[in-house]
Amino acid sequence: MMAEPTKHPTEQPIEEPIEQAESAPVDAAPVDAAAVDAAAVDAAPVDAAAVDAAALNADLLKQIDEKQQSYLRVLADYQNFQRRSRENEMRARDHGVAHVARAIVPVLENMDLALGHDLRALDATKLADAVTLMRGELLKALALCGIERIDPVPGDEFDPTFHEAVMQQAIENIEPGCIAQCLQAGYRLGELPLRSAKVAVTPKSDA
Repeated sequence: MMAEPTKHPTEQPIEEPIEQAESAPVDAAPVDAAAVDAAAVDAAPVDAAAVDAAALNADLLKQIDEKQQSYLRVLADYQNFQRRSRENEMRARDHGVAHVARAIVPVLENMDLALGHDLRALDATKLADAVTLMRGELLKALALCGIERIDPVPGDEFDPTFHEAVMQQAIENIEPGCIAQCLQAGYRLGELPLRSAKVAVTPKSDA
């Protein structure tokens, strides 16, 4: 009988290497670039300075628009004011002219009545009286319109506002620089001279 071979206590059975199975390839899903960008934006920190600048810009644009609208309204109001002023000025002028015309028309009618008569039958005295009467009526009509006659007399003080000195004339008992004679009457509307009276003044004494 044959003896069995003795086994070494440290000897281990050699195991064959186990082949690892190759991993099956995994299909990668396509990447959405827009979604990635959006996510990156959402994840990015907010720039407070940029937000404040945008809000300030929007506020300034709003103020500019409000100022523009306000300017246009003011301009329209000013143009309307100018138009109304011109209309009022023209209306006031027409009323003034109409007032003078209403005062003078009766005088013209009386003159027409006088001219309707046979003037050759009137003597010089009656004709002069008729002219004097119509002159008085015309002065009354002017007075109704506030127009006064400037008719200074010798010795009156010279007033450059209503008098125009056209010559010098020495007159006894009249102070130097005063009116010596009225050469042509003037007319005034209140303090507004319509036509200055032409006068002669006494010469001033030499100093």
